[in-house]
Amino acid sequence: MSKLTVLDKDYNKGQRVVKSGDYQVAGRPLFIRLYSGLSVAALKAGLDKELALWYELRAINSSGSSNPSQQWSSGRLVLNDVVASLVKHFGYSQATVYRLLQAGDGKLWDIKDPPPIRVAAWATNAKHSYSDVPTVRSRQSGRGQDNYSTEISSSVIQIKGLLRVAEWFNTYTGWAVEVPARDFKGRRAKTAWLYASFFKADGSKAKPISRDSIKAATGVLRRQQQRYDKVAGIKRVANFAFQQDDKGKLTPMLHLVDGKSRQWLKNRRLGNTYHFRALKASRGMTKRVNAELRQRSFDWGEARLLKRFFLTARSLIRSSERDNEAFILVNKRDRLIKGRMEWCIA
Repeated sequence: MSKLTVLDKDYNKGQRVVKSGDYQVAGRPLFIRLYSGLSVAALKAGLDKELALWYELRAINSSGSSNPSQQWSSGRLVLNDVVASLVKHFGYSQATVYRLLQAGDGKLWDIKDPPPIRVAAWATNAKHSYSDVPTVRSRQSGRGQDNYSTEISSSVIQIKGLLRVAEWFNTYTGWAVEVPARDFKGRRAKTAWLYASFFKADGSKAKPISRDSIKAATGVLRRQQQRYDKVAGIKRVANFAFQQDDKGKLTPMLHLVDGKSRQWLKNRRLGNTYHFRALKASRGMTKRVNAELRQRSFDWGEARLLKRFFLTARSLIRSSERDNEAFILVNKRDRLIKGRMEWCIA
């Protein structure tokens, strides 16, 4: 059962406060939660704009309502409130919102007709025509009773859950990170953040990867990768290959470089490791969703790649999908240059 947000109002101070243990934290800015697996699949399928909107709809609904000022839990978002919130907080135009909502309908969310309405008893009087009757929309309260509002009836958006979206993209969810909503504005920036979620957040251990491998995984060209690096503030760290000599001493691996008029030996470089400024999100439903996806017979479309880099010797020994040229991360105390990322060939 999901945890509901319950807010009390302190009438003495005129401020809304959150009870201990609630979903939201008072005063915490709005964050967008990104999933690496979904972001990569959307980039390759050309659906990055629709997935970005799905992320934003989930962020708007994290408090249980499409209206940020309303904190009661509901499973649906009112279309008019959603459009107003997206225009106000995420820099959309109304035309763009409606176009993207239509494009993602049936894939990442469902746009449904307004809920059933009830007409007030006084409206049955012959003096009043139906055009004069205000629309009364039924809203379900937490105790199963109906509350009625005289707001104009609007279509509702039913956001599809993480499992349904992962099934539609035919992929695992990957890890989750959070970025501030204030930075998640503009078409180019949103696509850059989706691309950045493929990498680990600051403070997490990452493995080397080449630009060509990134292109194969995300579908983003090398030149465009460099542009997204600047927009999302992705940091690159160089990695170097080492080996042990007959005495067990760590020595750099050299490779021959061909120039225009001469050749020379140079320390072998591996792919860079990438990090970006984001918060590591809690695992939430990702573990359960990925376990459910593993139990289902999906055709994932491509064979799993052999692992080439290992953070510990134990993980190298236990791996059954090891590449012929595998590397282990050298302990900090054994590195030839302090602070440099050095990997020893197994």
